[in-house]
Amino acid sequence: MESLRSAIEFIRKQKVARVATFSKEGIHLVPICPVYDGRHVYFSTGAASKKVKNLKRNKKISIVFDEYSDNWAKLKGISVQGEVEIIEKGEEFDLARRMLYEKFPQYKKMPIREGESVIVKIKPTHSICWGV
Repeated sequence: MESLRSAIEFIRKQKVARVATFSKEGIHLVPICPVYDGRHVYFSTGAASKKVKNLKRNKKISIVFDEYSDNWAKLKGISVQGEVEIIEKGEEFDLARRMLYEKFPQYKKMPIREGESVIVKIKPTHSICWGV
């Protein structure tokens, strides 16, 4: 149980993670700024982004949270595979947007707007941890 709490806290504190989406052309790997509510990971992106185009065709996603250390015995990370739901508006959109605004004040200059942005909700199915 302690390792689960440790993993949840590790994911919550991360400011950047990397997501991989998949298409016929291959893997698209990019950094994102996520929030985690204890069950799902959320991030915002442009409604017309390559990530969203890929996810509309293939709902599978992989996300990695990690911390580097020059002392490799202290490397930490969590790799999560899952499926996504693309949220374009509504109550869950508003809730995830509030969580993102709270964690990332930078969004005040780059607002998440319905119609321009979407919220990607990751529903984890598998995970692998190291050092956490």
